[in-house]
Amino acid sequence: MAEDFQEKTEQATPRRRQKAREKGQVPRSRDLVSIAAIGGIVILLYFGGGYFFKNLANMTGEMLSLKYGRDPMEVSRIAILEGTKVALPFLFTTVVMVTLASVMQGGVVIKQFTFDLEKLNPLNGIKKLFSFQGVTELLKGILKFSLGGWVVYYILKKDLKILPTLSAMEMNEMVRVSGKLIMNAVTVAFFYYLILAAVGYAVEKWQYEKSLRMTKQEVRDEHKESEGSPMIKSRIRSIQKEMARQRMMQEVPKATVVITNPTHLAVALKYEDKKMAAPRITAKGAGVVAEKIKEIAAEHGVPIVEDKPVARALYKLELNSFIPEELYVAVAKILAYIYKLKGKI
Repeated sequence: MAEDFQEKTEQATPRRRQKAREKGQVPRSRDLVSIAAIGGIVILLYFGGGYFFKNLANMTGEMLSLKYGRDPMEVSRIAILEGTKVALPFLFTTVVMVTLASVMQGGVVIKQFTFDLEKLNPLNGIKKLFSFQGVTELLKGILKFSLGGWVVYYILKKDLKILPTLSAMEMNEMVRVSGKLIMNAVTVAFFYYLILAAVGYAVEKWQYEKSLRMTKQEVRDEHKESEGSPMIKSRIRSIQKEMARQRMMQEVPKATVVITNPTHLAVALKYEDKKMAAPRITAKGAGVVAEKIKEIAAEHGVPIVEDKPVARALYKLELNSFIPEELYVAVAKILAYIYKLKGKI
């Protein structure tokens, strides 16, 4: 209970961030998505405005030609074709830019795409809409849209005075002037939403980081979970040592000789004249382990030789290592003694 009252002063750990991401909790700004869509439209108009307004003029001309007795079906077909040529690039660009904006803010979160029946419940949607947060978001949206409209009007109000005269212009001139007005309006809206998006994302990021903060106790607990408590780690090391010791003891019956201290140390050596360049240490131990090595050696008829200096020198070497050259003579004498006992020499 004490940790419930601790202040969350610690930065979120990578694991905490990963867990939040798996739950779909990533900082996202709706304004950044809006600015991405508007930015895509600005780029499209800047590089392909002539193409779009030409098709728009063709569509408008076809619609106006109805009053000259042309076949309505033919006019509708052409108008739809020209309208599609105008709409599809905008639709495609908007989808691409919105997707890119979402990915850049936090990538694709699988949790957001999982099927959930609760999301299909209309009552939940209504509750969310009329909740305090829902109403607040709605009011914020209306305020931002209204303010954006006012900003566009205020900056372009001189250009808007030409609107009443559009009907008196020729088709090409009307489309050119309208296109310029649209381009200017979209550009102003882009920079307006760019400022909103920058501020909004900074606020979202700050709130997100604040929500992920941890207490010192939470950091310690997470460290224990990921690294394991000292007792568990000690137990694991103990088990690993025991398993290694058992494997080592299985090599004692195969040894050529066991050299002892005589009571404190025991080292088992294996040597095969035609297969090995030098004797190899297959088991070693001190105290209880040394006694166990000697016991197993005696049970399997492995010779046990007392030689304190050699036993001490061999015990300092790594398990499974070959003996160094400086011990060749001393060990050779021991092996010669054993072979003599066995009648090999």
